[in-house]
Amino acid sequence: MSGVRWHERAFFAGPTESGKSELLNYVLSGMRCQKLLWDSKGHEWSVPGIEPVSDPAAIDWTQEWVHYVTATTEVAEVEEVFAQIMPEGGVGAYVRGDLVIAVHELGDLCEYKTNACPRSVNRVLAQGGHHGIGFLGASQEPVDIPKRAKKEINHAFFMTPRMSREHLKEVSSFVGERMTAAELVDELDGAHGEFGDHAFLHVPRGALQEPVCYPPLPEENRKSTVVRRRVAHARERSG
Repeated sequence: MSGVRWHERAFFAGPTESGKSELLNYVLSGMRCQKLLWDSKGHEWSVPGIEPVSDPAAIDWTQEWVHYVTATTEVAEVEEVFAQIMPEGGVGAYVRGDLVIAVHELGDLCEYKTNACPRSVNRVLAQGGHHGIGFLGASQEPVDIPKRAKKEINHAFFMTPRMSREHLKEVSSFVGERMTAAELVDELDGAHGEFGDHAFLHVPRGALQEPVCYPPLPEENRKSTVVRRRVAHARERSG
């Protein structure tokens, strides 16, 4: 349904609880390659049978799934991990073949400072596709994400209810000449009126197909999603 291939870049945009993370997780779950789930919201996600890791030195790149839970909010930690994927001069020796990286809030890669993005992340975004490294990134604050993430996009997904006009004006530049901010507003308002919350607009960039609105993910698609939102333990909730 998404048409996203493992080595491409896809961007998912929408306000809180619009369903962008659910859609990203569905796309990620269907990838038949190595997967890195970047979990920067305090262990928000879980993958059955996969033990999360929070030490860059402890990552086992031989595994199909790498679930990395950040220990800090600093770009230094981001650099430590992404430099293993694409160090200066090529692809990391320990990355197992083709890889897709999933980041649910792109702003967390640069401490919400567009120009503070680590060099290794920029290398992945700019050069990774040529080496079989894909990237799925989402944001509800598209102004404050890595600059490269705004340029290196093959597919954009916009959720309903839509973001503010100001945010859509920002993200309209991501899809080049495919759609203006006003057209995005009209398409998303129309999709919301027809399908309700969690519908989405798929805008492929540099492709022959036209943008298409879809209803919310069907139940069978949600059931097939491997990555799930983690249920916090009672001790965590009471804290």
